[in-house]
Amino acid sequence: MTKVELYVQPDCTLCEEAKLLIRRLKKEVPLDATQIILTEDHPRYKEYLVAVPVVVINGKKELLGNITEQSLREALGMAYKLTPMLSGGKFLEALGFITVFVGLIYGFLGDMWTDLYFFLSGIVVFAAGRMLEKREMKRQHLKAMAE
Repeated sequence: MTKVELYVQPDCTLCEEAKLLIRRLKKEVPLDATQIILTEDHPRYKEYLVAVPVVVINGKKELLGNITEQSLREALGMAYKLTPMLSGGKFLEALGFITVFVGLIYGFLGDMWTDLYFFLSGIVVFAAGRMLEKREMKRQHLKAMAE
């Protein structure tokens, strides 16, 4: 499991954004996240005081200041490459949305059975695409962690 330490200051808006970002990424990948409030008696207080928030990953990688989702994903090895499997998953998700929308239109026109068929098939297609996308993202993450 990846260990993430977040050094923060009280009343820091960038720190709050970094906390939310780590919390959101924690839903995708298991992270051992620890929040450390910098106080004057902390050994790294002078080093990190003007750079908060600071993210230390597995004791090595550091991200300082305005931390973006892309930079954190790259540091965690979660930046995904667009592969045919990932593209196919995204395509099926979009197709599922369109299919549900077409079903909605048929429902407004009064054709309830066609509406039901489109709606249910759209949900199935979307779920299949989401499953493919999640599987490929997990595969890429595990491969990156092994390297």
